Amino acid sequence: MTSRRSNYAVVLAAFLVIFLLSVGISAAAGSGPIGSFLAKAKEAQRARHSVRVSLSEAIAAALRKSGSGDTTAPETTISAGPEATTTATSAEFSFSASEASVTFACKLDKGRWSRCKSPRTFAELALGPHTFAVRATDRAGNVDATPATWSWSVVAPPPPPPAEEPVSEESPTVPAEETPPPAEETPAPVEETPPPPPAEETPPPPPADTTAPETTILSGPSGTTLATVAELTFSASESGSTFQCKLDSGSWATCASPKSLSGLAVGAHTFSVRATDAAGNVDSTPASRGWTVEAEQAPPPPPPPPAEGCTTTVSSVSAAQSSVASAAPGAVVCLANGSYGKVALEATKAEPGVTLRAANPGGATIAGASLQGKNLTLARFVSTSSVTIKPGAQGMTVEHNRVTGGGQGIDGCPSSTTTCDDTAIIGNQLIGPFEEDAIHLNRYHDANGDGVGILIEGNEITNVRENGNHSDCLQTVWVGDHIVFRRNYLHDNRCQGFFVKDQASLGGVSGPITGITVEDNLFLRNHEPCGPPLTSCGQPMYFQVFGPYSQFKMKRNTIWGDGADSIAAFRESTGADTQISNNVIYRLWTDTNMSAVSLSENTLCNREGSWPSSRPGETMACSLSFRNTAADDYRLSSGGTRGVDWAPAEVHYGP
Repeated sequence: MTSRRSNYAVVLAAFLVIFLLSVGISAAAGSGPIGSFLAKAKEAQRARHSVRVSLSEAIAAALRKSGSGDTTAPETTISAGPEATTTATSAEFSFSASEASVTFACKLDKGRWSRCKSPRTFAELALGPHTFAVRATDRAGNVDATPATWSWSVVAPPPPPPAEEPVSEESPTVPAEETPPPAEETPAPVEETPPPPPAEETPPPPPADTTAPETTILSGPSGTTLATVAELTFSASESGSTFQCKLDSGSWATCASPKSLSGLAVGAHTFSVRATDAAGNVDSTPASRGWTVEAEQAPPPPPPPPAEGCTTTVSSVSAAQSSVASAAPGAVVCLANGSYGKVALEATKAEPGVTLRAANPGGATIAGASLQGKNLTLARFVSTSSVTIKPGAQGMTVEHNRVTGGGQGIDGCPSSTTTCDDTAIIGNQLIGPFEEDAIHLNRYHDANGDGVGILIEGNEITNVRENGNHSDCLQTVWVGDHIVFRRNYLHDNRCQGFFVKDQASLGGVSGPITGITVEDNLFLRNHEPCGPPLTSCGQPMYFQVFGPYSQFKMKRNTIWGDGADSIAAFRESTGADTQISNNVIYRLWTDTNMSAVSLSENTLCNREGSWPSSRPGETMACSLSFRNTAADDYRLSSGGTRGVDWAPAEVHYGP
């Protein structure tokens, strides 16, 4: 009876096993009632996920369309990942972004970007090098244009050591039992035979050395230097290693630490070194160090001497004003050294006009000036307040002054209707802070037909900081024609460096603005603190132009040094005759349709928005070699026809 019950139990257990296997197979294959149920559940889950993704994308698109003003992409950082060389075929990465509420996209090696979250895990990785990349996208749709990356190599583990052979041991000889002697006799001692010694072991062979040494550079040049010689020291993680070195794109050659280099050319250099251990394993990730040799800069030229001969020299503001009013064309009225109040010049002169200048460059300080009439020049002064060119003025020149205060540094034609014709602002130093702008222009006009309504050339503009009054380095917000902005040096500000906008909607004349030339200017470092009374403020765009306009030309400018904030922005509308060429710009951005413009021979790090599909000669690069960034010489080390062709040390600014 017990045997029959056992048989029934076995049969029942077998039936249950077959039933469970069939259910599992049908579920896995998506067939059968359970498989059908699971398939439908998965389809429902995918549908809900699709709705959530579509909703998230719609919200992000709405935020971008709403013009929230956020154009700054988040920075992505990888905080943890595998070691540079590992035998593990799995990897886990942790990462984050500089902004909250971001989404991430990841890719491995040459794979495609896909949504992901931290931590991200990979398994069953192939042997060889790998690169993981991740980028963040904020709620405004700004995508990190420089994804964070992590590179490592998966190597085969070393073979296991051979198994040790067991040591054979012989049992000791047991002496035979003897018949005891009679009780009255003392038994003779029995000698025991000692066991034989164990067999001598043969040591296993040492495991094969398949691990390459790690190479480290201990010292050497870095950053920028004027030295054309260098010495580098280095070491390896395994003693007895030998080294090979190379400079730049040269060939590997045997070397030893320290390694000396001489006769280095001006420009960027990279030194690489790799170690080889006694087993012949070569470091597959050589150590490297980069630096730049810069050319020595010639000392700045001395300030130009005073013009030969003063027609007359005066020592008061009233005498200066009356002398200018009565002087003949070509006269130079000089103001003696000293500190004076505001100078108001009003006279109409035939060309070449009349000049009022400091008798000695920078020797006379005035509390501002105004120019009204025709063909007058103000030169070589230090002015502690605004220099104003009055509406209706013609042929006025403000040159080689140092302006350090006022509501506007230079206020050109404060009118929304009346123009100032054929004006020149040349060689001045404008050193803020100002209550508003360094140069403020309203209405300007080319009356003599030479193609220049206002020339702004060779000026240095610095320390202009946003204080709540829309503080710009140059602002023109009414309609003018033929503005030429050339070879100006903007640095260490927090301003809109070049800002043009037609504000006809506020009651002035209507656009478009005709003739805008922006050529050979240098825009550097726009991250200074906000001006008082502000303790925080937004980051202004260093170059921003609003349409409508026509005859726009932008050539050989360099806008660099602040990463994504080194930006040239084009807003609202543009003219089909726009030409943008031979510039070096970190970030070229638009929120309007620029597909009809001519875009050629530019070097950019990022280009965002709607631009023409044909862009002859365009180079995309975020790391460039300049001649001497320590001295703000941002000419490309390679030369050529892109970006500025001058250095600030070669130019004289101010008195």
